[in-house]
Amino acid sequence: MTNIPHHRILTVGTGAIGAYYTWRMQQAGNCTVTAVCRSNYEAVKTNGIEIQTVAWGEGPHVFKPDHVVKTVPSETFDLIVVCLKALPAVYSIPDIIAPAVEASPHAAIVLIQNGIGVEDPVKKRFPRNPILSSIAYIGVTQNTAGVVYHSGKVQKIVVGLFEPIDGIDTESVLQTFGERCKLGGLETIVTDDIQNFRWQKLVWNGAMNPVCILSNLWTVSNVLADEKYYQMALTTKKEIAALAEALGHPMPPTLVEMSMMTSARLADGYKASMVVDLEEGRPMEMEVILSNPIRIAEEHNLTHIIPTWYKLHGDLVKYIADRAAAGQKL
Repeated sequence: MTNIPHHRILTVGTGAIGAYYTWRMQQAGNCTVTAVCRSNYEAVKTNGIEIQTVAWGEGPHVFKPDHVVKTVPSETFDLIVVCLKALPAVYSIPDIIAPAVEASPHAAIVLIQNGIGVEDPVKKRFPRNPILSSIAYIGVTQNTAGVVYHSGKVQKIVVGLFEPIDGIDTESVLQTFGERCKLGGLETIVTDDIQNFRWQKLVWNGAMNPVCILSNLWTVSNVLADEKYYQMALTTKKEIAALAEALGHPMPPTLVEMSMMTSARLADGYKASMVVDLEEGRPMEMEVILSNPIRIAEEHNLTHIIPTWYKLHGDLVKYIADRAAAGQKL
């Protein structure tokens, strides 16, 4: 038996990331899970979600939420886990989760999302709910409804408190969530500086996404094989790390080197997330991966630190506008 309290868990965005991480939280025991599903609703409702992974021995592994719903219910939860992409120009995360949060005044809101500034709109709307800002490190896809494929064995989460709240034991909330993740078998880092980790991950996402698109090379391996764009990716990563440092987020000294090594180890044909979204005609996480940190640099008069990245951002904005004007998929 586990020592963690019973949690009523709501997962909003039960795609590949949401399914895998909630499955592991469920495996820690002592919880009831409600999953909000959209395109995969029928498959999940009928059969659950098959998890194809070598990380947990021979399967079959099936994630079966206790409840499967199409929309966020107005019910009480302890953990509201948001695994939707941060797309503020497309939809409002606070509006989507409002029915559950308003019925759950003490619930912690767990944001498992990429990018910078994802917490701000949630904090503004729900100032008395603890926000557990989280970053996923995993390779998972859901190419077929109700089937999630996990590449490799990495299954890591870094979580930290966004901001303390007067009169609420937010540290206890954070530690209890971290313990659930650990008991579920996830490599878990509980940190008191989650923004540092967000900037560390941005070094890869912020550089590789625009370079892969604007080079017209699309895959990470193609970029690394081209000397011009290899150097552009390397320079951009160095600039993002330097910006983070200037903003008060010390970066590990080997971060850029390790980021390039990580890129080189990826399978041939691997595409950065924004490339996949572009090809599939889905909205890209432009604002939280590029525009928000660029805006922060402007506000602090630090754009001179990021000349390559600043130009890449402007070029990508124009590229997207030109595609839209030509009627091409975004």
